[in-house]
Amino acid sequence: MNNTLTFANELMNPQGRIGRLRLLAWSLGLIAATVAFALLLGWVTSAVWKDAAGLILIAALIARIMSMIFFVKRLHDLNWSGWFCWAVLLPWVGNFLLLLLLLIPGNRGNNRFGPAPPPNSMSVVILASMWLVVIVVAVVLTVFRPGI
Repeated sequence: MNNTLTFANELMNPQGRIGRLRLLAWSLGLIAATVAFALLLGWVTSAVWKDAAGLILIAALIARIMSMIFFVKRLHDLNWSGWFCWAVLLPWVGNFLLLLLLLIPGNRGNNRFGPAPPPNSMSVVILASMWLVVIVVAVVLTVFRPGI
């Protein structure tokens, strides 16, 4: 039980630092959980309401807030202020910032936001690597669409 509380605190607390692979892994996990929750919510509420878009929008908003926490932690790893996370919401600037967050390595030692992130576990590496599978599947589905 203590491990679960520690993980939840680590996940929801904007303090601390995470590295590039952990950002990728947690983002993919968040996307998968959001899609699963939205599908489940849509399926459950479709029996009661004809339009559950409002509830699904709330789920997407919660996921966006959680992703901002991930960005704050990654910015902290670069020894930058977490307030820069708001730039992710700007068109073009946000894409450039996300690219920087994935390309620039963090500080090796301690910085003003805390100690260096722990080494990545095998599960973090595997989950982050699943982005390659997602990208390949998206490209294949885009290029080889049936019926076109």
